[in-house]
Amino acid sequence: MNWEAFGAIAEMVGAAAVVATLLYLSVQLRTANRQAELESFRHTWDGLNQFCDLLSSSKETASVVNRGRESLSRLDAEEMLMFEHLHLRLLNILESWHLQIMRTSSPGEYRETQLANLSGIAAGYFGFAGTRELWDRLRDYFVPIKDLVDEALASAAESE
Repeated sequence: MNWEAFGAIAEMVGAAAVVATLLYLSVQLRTANRQAELESFRHTWDGLNQFCDLLSSSKETASVVNRGRESLSRLDAEEMLMFEHLHLRLLNILESWHLQIMRTSSPGEYRETQLANLSGIAAGYFGFAGTRELWDRLRDYFVPIKDLVDEALASAAESE
């Protein structure tokens, strides 16, 4: 075997090693990106769980939420502030979740399931007379989710 043949074989082995390395790195990068996406969603779901914990943390908070759901007129000024800020927190979580879905999930079943879950939560929380009134006041501040929440509320109203 001459040096030219040996050099050609070495180049082929080197090229194969580069291709194998690139394939390995692409798999690792895809896995890392998926883990980052899941961690981002976990953070949002933790926020939703904290919100639920906050609503159920005291009888006073539950009373304010229940009365506010019925009608905002049933709340005094301090309770109204509490009710608004609780729901602002929820809307911030929903908006963050929506942005995560749209920016990190490819179109398909997973994205559609996440959007359906988000819509269900929006309809569940803002489908009451008082919370609907509050949503009507706040909707222009939440442009990324405005249409999604409006559609969820319209669908919920149609199914009643």
